[in-house]
Amino acid sequence: MYLPVFLTLILSFVTKLTYCNERPVIGILTQEIYWSTFKNVIPFNNSYIAASYVKAIEASGGRVVPVFTNRTTEYYTDVVKKVNGILVPGGGCALNMSFGISQSANEIFHIAKHINDGRDRFPILGICLGFELLLIASIGGKNPLMRCNSNNVNLPLNLIPTMEEKSMLFKTMPKDIRNILLTEPVTANHHNNCVTQENFTSMKLDHFWNPITVNKDENNLTFISTVEAKNYPFVGLQFHPEKNAYEWERNDPHSWSALYSARYFYDWFINECRQNKHRYIKNSMLENELIYNYPTTYIGKLNSVFEQVYLFDE
Repeated sequence: MYLPVFLTLILSFVTKLTYCNERPVIGILTQEIYWSTFKNVIPFNNSYIAASYVKAIEASGGRVVPVFTNRTTEYYTDVVKKVNGILVPGGGCALNMSFGISQSANEIFHIAKHINDGRDRFPILGICLGFELLLIASIGGKNPLMRCNSNNVNLPLNLIPTMEEKSMLFKTMPKDIRNILLTEPVTANHHNNCVTQENFTSMKLDHFWNPITVNKDENNLTFISTVEAKNYPFVGLQFHPEKNAYEWERNDPHSWSALYSARYFYDWFINECRQNKHRYIKNSMLENELIYNYPTTYIGKLNSVFEQVYLFDE
């Protein structure tokens, strides 16, 4: 009779010790139009964020602010102090770390790493291009990628058995979601670059990252599809979980199981973002920077890979 009461008291005590931010704000990096599929109809001086990333963050309980490219280290340091996590989205860019999204991803990677070293938990999620940019940033700008053919392909994940116990994602993953991800073709792949297990080791990426899952491309080349930092809340996904619910221009999976399993990745990320106390000093500053201040533009009819984008005149 007394055990439930005792457990309730213990749980209440633990809850008080664990900080939970119920109003997380996520920064999403903008990227240059030049590498997009709609570059011929949008001015080159613009940058963009695909609306599907914003919708995915909002569906998991976060709000979004755009993080602009080609800014100073001071700008990115200030951004990290105000937001609770960073999403580096998919797309295209030059991989030289000196311009555009590659520059901003590199800056934020090192700022976030420093903050985490000070025991201030600050997560980063990289999707497709973001996955690649995080890997490149972790080895000083070297390029571990090779050409592959995994464009417009839906795949199940292949979990590396020795990594299940080490994985942040799979440790807390419900069994039904795990079963879907490992047995059904529910991950949307749209990439022509891959990181092989051989390159992962030879480029010493294994010093910073754990490879969690692998897949095969159309030519039977094995590539790494999920990575997690060994000592930081940084995760990279070579696939696109946001496309399952919000993009309709390609052959993305839209079954119930595809939608259900995809949500896990953004839910996990937002829950990680709830664990720090970063905030805007004034609510008016946050209100002025939220993505709500910008309209969306429908570009699906322009043969784009996206339905909608946010455009920014930089």
